[in-house]
Amino acid sequence: MKTKSLNIQNHGSRSFRLLGTLAFFFILLLAVKSAFTQSQGQRQGWGNATPEERAKRQTEMMKTQLTLTPAQEPKVAAINLKYARKMEDVRKIQDTAVQHKTAKGIQSQKDNELKGVFTAAQFKQYLKLMEEMKNRRRDAPPSNQH
Repeated sequence: MKTKSLNIQNHGSRSFRLLGTLAFFFILLLAVKSAFTQSQGQRQGWGNATPEERAKRQTEMMKTQLTLTPAQEPKVAAINLKYARKMEDVRKIQDTAVQHKTAKGIQSQKDNELKGVFTAAQFKQYLKLMEEMKNRRRDAPPSNQH
């Protein structure tokens, strides 16, 4: 009987170790997945925002950074929304070269419209802000978005 009892104990011990190992790897997998998902979300920034949300954020940033007047705010908001909607279609383009070229053209149109609303000093500050944002995006790690 001792051998049978020892055999059952030994078998139970192996099962417990196997279960513990599986649990460890499952927890490790969840931790890695969670960290990856979180880092993706941080890199995407406004990636999942609607055009309306992006336009609102842009307008708020411009309101603060460029000290927009009450008369400028609705004009800038309308321009931001118009171009956020245009850019939504561009985001769906699979060919990154075409996507980049199209986005650059749309951004140029937007800049020209904003130039008509901003003062010369505001437009100069706006271009400086856009350049800083471009440099930050260029220095950021790739987001693997498509």
